[in-house]
Amino acid sequence: MIFFITSLLLTFLLTTFVSGNNLSAAVGTLIGSRIVSRTAGIVIGSSGFLLGLLLEGRFLKGAAISLVPHSYFYISYAFLVSFLIFFFAQIIRSPLSLTMALAGTAIGMDLRIDYSIDYRFVLIMVLFWVIAPVISIAAAYIMERTVFHRNYKNVWTVAKYLKILIIISSFLTAFTLGANTLGFIANVEGFNIYTISIMTFSIFFGSFFLSKGVIKRVGGEMYSMRYSNALISLIVSSLLVEIATFFAVPLSNTQTLTSSVFGVGISYKYKAIYMKPFFIIITTWVLSPLLGLALGYLV
Repeated sequence: MIFFITSLLLTFLLTTFVSGNNLSAAVGTLIGSRIVSRTAGIVIGSSGFLLGLLLEGRFLKGAAISLVPHSYFYISYAFLVSFLIFFFAQIIRSPLSLTMALAGTAIGMDLRIDYSIDYRFVLIMVLFWVIAPVISIAAAYIMERTVFHRNYKNVWTVAKYLKILIIISSFLTAFTLGANTLGFIANVEGFNIYTISIMTFSIFFGSFFLSKGVIKRVGGEMYSMRYSNALISLIVSSLLVEIATFFAVPLSNTQTLTSSVFGVGISYKYKAIYMKPFFIIITTWVLSPLLGLALGYLV
């Protein structure tokens, strides 16, 4: 009973940090493009999180079963390690992939306790982690060069429609993150009324109070976002994560969104891109699963 209560408490803390840290993947470009205020962007993002969790969150049940032993002791430990890693990411204001930290911790525990690991699933998941950012960069680069690097007669009309499409795309990006990342948490804990109630409160709490730093980094520090930049980044990101969700593979929007932002940025010959934030984010992608793996093995 004590580990059940502990796991619920950690579910609240982890969901709070995930919502705050990963909100940038949904609305960072929206706010960076100056289309909506920070408050409006947070409402759009948090609402998308919740609907994605409720409507498609169960798709990640297979991933949870494959990676995490259904024991509240191990669930609590996996959540605790992920929470500590996320807390560090919050300090350095870097978007972090929950899937990498939590999956790495789970695999470390599995190796330690001789839990039957589905290596085929693990291989597919890692391939998604490696290939998705590459596809994001390439797709965003090609789309920006072929679709928006041209002169339009009625610029103001195009801009108006772009704003509407960006708002819709931001919501859909948040929806896919809620379905995939938050759905992964829910299925590890147990997709029930207690878990969903706690996560609902955590989503809005974390989105409003813990998102300022990472939104600034993704939306403003990388490079000055244009409407076309934001739209392409969101479309590419949400499409890839939705595909991963369909195949029940955990994949974070922070990977696909940040990679697509980079792809859009390099499509400009004379546009300055601040590389330091990208290097920080890539470093966290590499270190978080390895750190989780090491700490999980020490259980």
